[in-house]
Amino acid sequence: CAPSAFTDMRKSLLRHMRHIERRSKSGVPLVVIGILLGAAAFAEWFADPWQAATPFTSALPCRVSDDHAFSGQHRESNCRRQARVAAAAGESPSDTQTAALDTLAASALTRESPPEEVFEAIRTLEKAGDRSDSSGFEPLLTGDWRLIYTTGTKKTEDEIGKVNYVPITAVQRFDMEKRFIRNGIYIGPISLEFEGKLRWLEEKRRLEFDFEELKICGYSLPLPDWLRAKAGMKSETPYKKQPAFNFVAVDSRIAAARGAGGGVALWLRNELAQ
Repeated sequence: CAPSAFTDMRKSLLRHMRHIERRSKSGVPLVVIGILLGAAAFAEWFADPWQAATPFTSALPCRVSDDHAFSGQHRESNCRRQARVAAAAGESPSDTQTAALDTLAASALTRESPPEEVFEAIRTLEKAGDRSDSSGFEPLLTGDWRLIYTTGTKKTEDEIGKVNYVPITAVQRFDMEKRFIRNGIYIGPISLEFEGKLRWLEEKRRLEFDFEELKICGYSLPLPDWLRAKAGMKSETPYKKQPAFNFVAVDSRIAAARGAGGGVALWLRNELAQ
């Protein structure tokens, strides 16, 4: 994303920090509030997980980033072109899904595919989703996943700017046996991690979660209830909607899901990102 996006985000965070500092009666240091709001703002970039995910059936336009636009005309993506050729050749939908998965894996490993091709591949898998049988996603989800790509939401695009390939290290951990989730952001020796519990709804391919604890560099940070609510954590204030991810693909390489606000996200298994 463009440097101006980070500048706009910094100004917005400073305004929020000053407002919260004036309200806060808990003695929470300004730097802690800044880190917390920064993490929440960046977390909103990847599929806005602090709100409920939208259904996969929602129709979204295929957005082409400015870097890949040609005189206002949309270039046909490889994924869409492959689907058209496959249909003309009489290939099965499974062939199209395999091509989409391969596109996502190549994009996650190299970060060289145009962002619109990543988005189109995820949409292809959404449209082809079969809810009649077991997805097989649950056992595959356990592990650490590096966030590679996100479209963000309309709200964050208006306030911060577009996000495609994620520029910092953000790792999601799912432990399906222990029903544990961790959402971490890592910059050098600094780590900020939200941890909590998850629930898996197989019939919807849906992972719901509640963040209950915030850790900075491994140390738990107690927060007043109003600040927990501000950060999207579980608090006495009810959610407007349950935080969740709706998954369209999980295999030995990548995972893809649609989160809240209509954003989509692509993860790569962390061991493959090293």
